[in-house]
Amino acid sequence: MSIGKGYDVNFLGEDYIINPPRLVGKTLEESLNDGEIFNFTNFSLVMNKKRRFLIYGANNVDKNLLKDIERDNDDWHFDLRIGKENQVGNELYRNNPWDRGHMVRRRDVCWGTWDEAKAGNYDSFCWANIVLQHCEINTKIWNDIEEWMLNYNDNMLNKLSVFTGPIFTMSDRPYCGENQNLSCGIQIPAGFWKVMFYVDLKKKLRSVAFVIKQDDFWYDNRGRGFKPLETYQVPLNSISEMTGIEFENRLYRANPLLYFESNLTKRENIQTPESHPISSMDDLILDRELT
Repeated sequence: MSIGKGYDVNFLGEDYIINPPRLVGKTLEESLNDGEIFNFTNFSLVMNKKRRFLIYGANNVDKNLLKDIERDNDDWHFDLRIGKENQVGNELYRNNPWDRGHMVRRRDVCWGTWDEAKAGNYDSFCWANIVLQHCEINTKIWNDIEEWMLNYNDNMLNKLSVFTGPIFTMSDRPYCGENQNLSCGIQIPAGFWKVMFYVDLKKKLRSVAFVIKQDDFWYDNRGRGFKPLETYQVPLNSISEMTGIEFENRLYRANPLLYFESNLTKRENIQTPESHPISSMDDLILDRELT
């Protein structure tokens, strides 16, 4: 049912090309078909063959063309190109606190013509786009961030290019739903990340990046710094550090948060990498000029 060509690198304009990130290290080794990109309507996915969840989703959002597609009959389905053996189905989502969490947000891909919006809605229910997600995450601000940025008065185009996915760690706990045989190979992701790119009124490319922790089993040095189910704004470098996903060098400079220590951070007493808990849009750091 897919319509269109998936994620569009030129979506923000020819002067603001946002290419898909490259995979490195273990993330590349565990990727399906060496990081093959699978295209859907208004979004694309790259899969982890070991975890059977996506590595990342990439999507475009055009506020000007959004359609209000009702969620009446959720049509959960496998994508046969990816293979059922590389996706986790409904067997894990019963009698537990874990939701069928959309990584690429359903509303984000319901735009274009009515046929395209309906196709985006349908495609978003592919199991390849779904990950074990704590039931409280989508009742909190994690689900609001895209709305904030689409309605941000400094978003010149009313458009976003978005990348998102789960955070996998060595300590992720095994989980097999009602099946007590924990050899099924499924593990609960430690958390999630999200990056958004937009063009501001000064015609500069900007980005914001976020993480949320969903499991106390993420107890390494980075994980201990995050409170469960709280959203944090972070530098884009931090996303790469946690995921093995690397963006083009110029894109890291579009993010306003600081990752490396410098004379500026010492003078201003800024702890790096920066990490700011977010409870409302007023908490976001968006327009700081870095020199």
